Amino acid sequence: MVKNDLFFKRGAAFFRSESALVHNAKTIMEHAHATRLIAVIKANAYGHGAVWAANVLSKKLAVHDFAVATLDEGITVREQLSSQQNQILLLGVQNPAMADVMAQHELSVAVGSMDWLLTAKNQLDQVDSIQPLKIHLAIDTGMGRMGARTKEDLSSMYEFVLSDSKFEFAGVFTHFATADDNNQAYYDQQKADFLGMVKSVGIDERYWHLANSGSALYHQNEIYTDTIRVGAALYGFNSAHPDRETMVPLQPVGAFQGKIWSVHKLLAGQAVSYGATYVASEDQWIGTVPVGYADGYHRNLSGMTVLINGQRQKVLGRVTMDQIIVSLPGPVALNTNVTLFGTDGQEKISLETLADYGQTIPHEILTEIGTRIPRVDVE
Repeated sequence: MVKNDLFFKRGAAFFRSESALVHNAKTIMEHAHATRLIAVIKANAYGHGAVWAANVLSKKLAVHDFAVATLDEGITVREQLSSQQNQILLLGVQNPAMADVMAQHELSVAVGSMDWLLTAKNQLDQVDSIQPLKIHLAIDTGMGRMGARTKEDLSSMYEFVLSDSKFEFAGVFTHFATADDNNQAYYDQQKADFLGMVKSVGIDERYWHLANSGSALYHQNEIYTDTIRVGAALYGFNSAHPDRETMVPLQPVGAFQGKIWSVHKLLAGQAVSYGATYVASEDQWIGTVPVGYADGYHRNLSGMTVLINGQRQKVLGRVTMDQIIVSLPGPVALNTNVTLFGTDGQEKISLETLADYGQTIPHEILTEIGTRIPRVDVE
């Protein structure tokens, strides 16, 4: 270990696996019978690093379609993936007054209303020598966030985009609200509404993308999946947990570890951390790890299991902003690794297990691992 090693220097790191990311992309495409993947890398690729994920998938699998949530995310990825071959879609709601900036950076955008298009056109008309803004039309079949809700609305937007040189039609999509739970009736209604609208307007299948992770994993034989738009499954966790189990062999892309930076014996009757909520019933060894809720290790994870030298130990007392205290099997050496989620020897703490304990979802755990935690490539 050298002193400029990020893990050694910070005492905590998020480890990410290129091979696992590539494996998951290949596996989910094969499972869904897809020929095109729109890789969702929003929220910094679910905490893994958006530019890293885009570069890996582009170079290793020739993936050239990516989706982000915000304009700044799109610009950051575009600056690293300059080739026009790489399409970057702003998947969330956007400000139409920024349409010229989107076009300037060769970003595509999801659009859900004629008002948005009219405002964007006004903005684009004020700019000379700019490329057309690529448009993906959103259809609201039940998510309620954005999109055309009638055939007439979709037809009006579609015709407007086709007729104006400031725009280029690039896709049409919907987002399923219940793809990863057991409400099949709602899913079926969304599917029927989408198909009814796109077919009535006459939008060719090659422009459709409607399979999110849940659809690609659990409904791959029910909908059009030549193009899939996947986020969660890429990073190796089950987006449907705990409602559904998946037989698709996904591999966790990330693992979160810290280091023991202080060791001492806690005597019977002594307490630790804020509120003195944990009191030792007998003498025991404890250690301090420089990770806290400011790093995404939530305050409600007090009592959660961690792994030290392949053994299960516990977080003692309250999680603080910058540190946690953990039980130890004995007086371990400083800089001993502590696995918060991941594998140590024969033991494993899955992301889903951590999310269950924290009464949340894996997505939230990953996306809240903060910028103070370095990302370290394992290969």
